[in-house]
Amino acid sequence: MTSISSLVSDHKNARKRTDRSSQLIKESLQKYGAARSIVIDEENRVLAGNGTIEGAKQAGIKNVRIIETDGDEIIAVKRTGLSEDEKVGLALADNRTADLSEWDQEMLHQLSEEHDLSPWFNQSDLAELGAIAPDFDAATEDDQGNLDALASKKEINCTCPACGHEFIQQA
Repeated sequence: MTSISSLVSDHKNARKRTDRSSQLIKESLQKYGAARSIVIDEENRVLAGNGTIEGAKQAGIKNVRIIETDGDEIIAVKRTGLSEDEKVGLALADNRTADLSEWDQEMLHQLSEEHDLSPWFNQSDLAELGAIAPDFDAATEDDQGNLDALASKKEINCTCPACGHEFIQQA
């Protein structure tokens, strides 16, 4: 067991919480209690779960139980004492907070210059990526997986994922 204050937010976190998302995380933790794991490294840097930690601090949770693993097993949190309504509420809150979050455009751009993002943003995602990071464009077959080549584009060919409308945005 360690203090939640000993954890360090990830300076490369490309996800940012909206006010609504942050509030929902806090309220969920207050209403249902803690029910998910996070991932930290050896230096206590939060790799996954930055929003959960911030919400936990706001909800008054002070401790973190750390279970060490090298990634060859899944760590499950078994929650007990929840009614069926609370179980449904917890599951919906857990999933909905991700929907209400946004991508940090500047951090995504920086990460794309330092790392290969193609495993997470493939060809079908690039229209969405164009809306996320202004320096990217929809990829051709030759460009797939090569986000560095896209970073120098000045016009962005965008496609609305909802209706399919195509448009060009100036970078």
